[in-house]
Formats: sequence, structure tokens, C-alpha cells
Amino acid sequence: MRAGVRLHMLPFRRNVGSIALICVLSLSCRFRLGSGDRDEMNKRRIVQSTALTFAFVFLLMAVSPMFATAQTGFDYGLKQGPFVDKLVFNVIEGDDQQVLALQNNEIDLIGDMVDPTHLPTLESAENIDVMNVLRNGYGYVTINCAKYPFNITAFRRAIAFATDKQAISDDVWEGLSEPLDSIVPKVNPFSVEGQLPYTYYEPAIEYANTLLDNAGFIDVDADGFREAPDGSDFDVLIECAQSSNQAIEIGQIISEALAALHIDGRSEPTDFYEYLTRLYFHGDYDIVFLGAGFNNFDVDWLAYEFWSEYTDEPYWNFANFANESFDALRDQLLHSTDYSEVYEAAIEMQEILVYESPYLICYENILLSAYRTDRFEGFVNDVSDGVPSWWTNYKVHLKESEGGPFGGTFRWSNPLDINSFNFMSTSSAYANNINQMMWDALFNVGPDGTDVPWLVESYTAQTHGDNPAIPTGHTRFVFNMIQNATWTDGNPLTAYDAAFSLNYHRDGPGNPYGVNLVEMTAAYAQTAYTLVVEFGTESFWHLHSIAYTPLLPKHIFETNPVEEWNQWNPNPPADSMVSSGPFNVTEYVAGEFTELTRIPNYYFAPDEPDTTTTTTTTTTTTTGTGTGPTTDFTMAIIAGAVGAAVVILVGGYVLMRQR
Repeated sequence: MRAGVRLHMLPFRRNVGSIALICVLSLSCRFRLGSGDRDEMNKRRIVQSTALTFAFVFLLMAVSPMFATAQTGFDYGLKQGPFVDKLVFNVIEGDDQQVLALQNNEIDLIGDMVDPTHLPTLESAENIDVMNVLRNGYGYVTINCAKYPFNITAFRRAIAFATDKQAISDDVWEGLSEPLDSIVPKVNPFSVEGQLPYTYYEPAIEYANTLLDNAGFIDVDADGFREAPDGSDFDVLIECAQSSNQAIEIGQIISEALAALHIDGRSEPTDFYEYLTRLYFHGDYDIVFLGAGFNNFDVDWLAYEFWSEYTDEPYWNFANFANESFDALRDQLLHSTDYSEVYEAAIEMQEILVYESPYLICYENILLSAYRTDRFEGFVNDVSDGVPSWWTNYKVHLKESEGGPFGGTFRWSNPLDINSFNFMSTSSAYANNINQMMWDALFNVGPDGTDVPWLVESYTAQTHGDNPAIPTGHTRFVFNMIQNATWTDGNPLTAYDAAFSLNYHRDGPGNPYGVNLVEMTAAYAQTAYTLVVEFGTESFWHLHSIAYTPLLPKHIFETNPVEEWNQWNPNPPADSMVSSGPFNVTEYVAGEFTELTRIPNYYFAPDEPDTTTTTTTTTTTTTGTGTGPTTDFTMAIIAGAVGAAVVILVGGYVLMRQR
């Protein structure tokens, strides 16, 4: 649930520096670099190697801040959790109301990113901390390329050149964002940002008007507005989320860009879910403002998000974009096993998208997270989501002074209510805040963006070159699953469930989790806890196609036809939901709140310490499975090493510059 499907959200925010370097480190370590024969690729590798050296040093710096607060003696592993009894997601619309609720101790965490205008207030408040992380995502507008005259490239490029992205960063975000042109965030090593000979950062009104003139957009009737090349009148409606101040301001900036181009246009705040549903099913629109967030650094989604054959596919290709040159790069991106070839395809695809501008990417921002510190600690500053994350819910715990670490109700604000408990039929980030806590996958995405085996103990990946029994061109994965996982109804979670789930997602028409599984030729349980998955191709991306797919209980869903995957619409807790995650729904009041309760026998649940005490005439001893306070000499050593490394690296850099 935490990755594999793009999440669409209101346009909110995300640590510069060290976090960006973590992204480089985690990806470079994960990928096996292929040998390239181009000088430019070799230059890039030299740059990447240098970046890795710095990344390693700054990674050490970032390890401690990733966990916002740490409890002395809190000695539990990464996979152990959760610790709170309940999660409550309160529906609170509007930035002002969410900040006020946090100040009034009505919530413990603002469940979205904080408007930077509230930063001074929050930083001066008692018992409130603010963390930040550079967003693995962005705010953007999608332009309907299936609609005349928006299907004309010059029209879309003119809007891109006329829009003042720098003003969006300086004024709307008050310096807490940077302009962005690429469809792939700049924190991602696959991003083309900074490599193109031009940008859309600053407005170029004269050039934009020239583009329109040359394309035949002329004011033929002297009414002050251009007509389309065929002489027809047209206007432009920019729709933005009425619940987001940022969206409304950015919609106005784009409206002003249209005015500078003598185009009849207006910006109109609209219900977010209403226009998102229209986009899902390729309904009518002109320009719509959205936010996109990513939970990892894969870019195989490029091959689907803008694929010509998906111009009428639900949930994909909102822009209805079709381009033969772009489509021709899909096979290289999806089916090459060589990093350099995958990288090359990703870069070229982005170059096409920046030029053609089906999406106008507006900014990549620093995301601010705000939370209370009087009762809970253990907040996790996730590399993609910031503090409002799956990992915070899983690791946050009561302070010792509050009787912790176990127990308590952890309260979120959720800007919009959940629109479906069917995780397959919604891509809303606000629904995902809730749904992601109930469904596990074979792998999780760690707080640093790396893979964390979750329901598997180990796995192998082989091709024909490794095992002659595997057909030429195929890839076979064998997963050894953990053997203590259960569904919430007590049934064991096995390889039979995993195989069923992968086939169910693949075979369901339009199921968004099946898109990356179309080349899967087999998924079956070799034994109760041995899963075999085979693809008919070799690809750099196949592991992640499987790893992040939420699993379904076979004994429940085998009676639900794959064609009706999107008709499953549970209403918990009245409708019992058999799930696998650390929490499940225990109360839901539409428009008000959703309450999730911890699953007591969750397979990674930590043992609660025995609090029995034995008193003698001189001491009191507590016995149990917990550990007492310890001195962390490791962090002291790391701190010393970091200091020395920084001095050496910076000193070396200065000497090189002097030469």
C-alpha cells in the first residue's frame, strides 16, 4: 500500500540536503550498474560516485534526525510495532483549523503538510515540534490533451512559459519550495531536472505569445481574446481544490498567465473528490490542479501514466496524452535489465514530457510536519511522507512519564474524509492514510526509502542464465514467507493468499495494482510458505511489481469475482473487514472520524514487559522482557566519525578548488 500506486492529493508540502543524499545512496546501492559505452554516461557515473561519498557521510548525520524523538531504553527493532492502542483520524478541513486543533490538544499530529505561514506560530508554541523533509512529489496541473485546442503542443508550452513558477515558490510557498519542470521529482536520481537547455521557471511572456501567434491563435474579432487556429472561440477553466489555500493561489497565478497571453480563462475552486473522480474516468475538464506523491524512487510508472493506449484507461493518463516517440521508449524502460539503458530511457521520456507539457509541474516543496510532544515520542520523519506516515503510526509510543511505551490513543487530523475503504478503488492520499494501516505486502518501504522484507524471510531471483530450467527471457522469483502471520480472523496468511492476490490484481480489468503485473505468467504456492512468481520477460522493475502489492485473504475474496474488484465497498465496522495490517477499523462516523484499533496478535507485535516488582530492604527490581536504559556509545562514535569525515571532505574540496 505504501508504494506502487501514485497517490493524488491536495497540493501540500516536504529535508533538503541530507535526505536528498539518502535517496541517492539507497538507489545507487540497490541498482546494479550496467556498462555503458557513452562518454556522457561515464561522466554521470563519476558524478554519482562522488555523490555517494558525500551521501555516506551525510547519511550518518541523517540517521538520528529521522527518528524525531527517541526514548532512552526503548530497545525495539525496526519491524516491532505497533505500540499505541488506537489511531483516530479526525476530519478537519483547512489549514487554520488543523493548526488550532493541534494547539488546543485536540489532535497529536497534523495529518497533512503544514502551510508555511503557520510556521512562526507553531515554532513558538509549547509542546509542539516541526520537522521538514524535501518532498518526493510535487504540485502540478494536468491539461486535457484530448480537447481542442489544448491538444496543440504550442498552446500547452505557451502556458508553461507564461506561468511564473518562481513566484509560486517565493510567494505561495514563501521560499519553502523550488520550481520544477520534470515529471520526476529532483530528489529522485532518475530526474532530468537541471539537464535541459531551458526551464519554465521564470515567465517568458513575449516568447509565449510568439508561440501562440505562430500556431495560429489570433484575436480575429478584436474582442481582446485569441481564437483557436480554426477561428472558433474558446475559454479555459482552471479547477483547484477549494479546501487548499495553496491550490487556490496557484490557480490564480495560472489564470494571470492566461490573461497575459490574451486567453479567456478563469480559476474556480472546486470539490477535490468531484474533479478527481472525473479524472479517474476521463471525464470533461480543461485544466485541473493536483498534487502527486511517491513512496519510492521507481519510475516504471512513466510507461503507463502517459501511454497512448491508456488515454481511456480508468485511473491512468489523466492528461489523455498520446505521443509515438514517447511510446517507442516504453520497452527500453520496462524490459531492460541494464541500469544505464533504463536511465537513458527515463531521461528521454522526461525530455519529451517537459517539451510537450501535458502536465505543468509547478514546484517541489519542503514539507513541514507538526506534532505534539507532551505525551508521545518516537515520531518518524519518513523520507517521502514526513512525520504523517505509516512509520510514525507504527513506532510512535507514549512517553515513560505517561505510562508508556504501550497504550494510548494517537490522534490525527485528516483534511478530507476517507472516500472508500476499498484500497484498490481509491488513489486519494487521505483514504490511504487510513487504508495503509490495514493491509500488508511482501515488502515494506523503510523510512529511508529502502526495501524492508516484511512477509518474506528471504527470496531468490533467477533467469535462464542462472537456471537452465527457466525459459529464456523469463524471470523467476522464489519467496520464503514468514510462518507466523495471520489474518485478523485468525486464519494463517500463507503463500496461497499471496499467489491468489497477485493473480486477482492482475486479472481484474482496470485494477491499478494489476498494471505492473501484466507480464506475470505465473504466481503459485509451491508450499504453504513458498511463493513462486514468474514473469515472461526480464526487467529491472519486476521485484517491485510484486513487493508492494497489498495481499488479500483468499478465503474471503475467492467468492468476489475479479471483474468486481471495484464493487467491493465495505462499511466497517458494520461490515467486518478481514485484513492483515497492524490495525483495523473499530468505529467510523462519516464526515467526522475513523477509529482504528491495534491488532493484539499482530505478527510483529512487541512483547509487553512484565511489570511485576520485587522489593527488598535496599532496592526495587523490575523484571520482564524489556530492557533498561543504555548508553548509546555507537552514536557517540558516529558523531566523531562524521565530524572528522566532514572536515576531510570539505578540506579536500577546498584544496581541489584552489588548484
